[in-house]
Amino acid sequence: MDWNAFIVPVVFILVELVKLKIKDKTWLPHIAVVLGMALGAAYAVYFKHDLFIHIVMGLIFGGAAAGIYDGAKAAGIYDAVKEGLSKIKNIGKNEDLD
Repeated sequence: MDWNAFIVPVVFILVELVKLKIKDKTWLPHIAVVLGMALGAAYAVYFKHDLFIHIVMGLIFGGAAAGIYDGAKAAGIYDAVKEGLSKIKNIGKNEDLD
């Protein structure tokens, strides 16, 4: 396994620590992406790999650490899926499904 894959949990942990210190949470995804890029660059420099490739990978890993959950919740997808799952659970319990 490539050390580069550990960028996601490291960025996630660092962002959780930053969350404790800042009040404006809208910056957290940006912070996660920048941290991912910085860690990707550090990896590339330390192991003498292609800098551009690892910065882009860090960007992707930082975005992953920012969370699909947060993006889905912001878009309202999370609530729609949650509501749909509760309707599925109630099938056969004499409730209207609309």
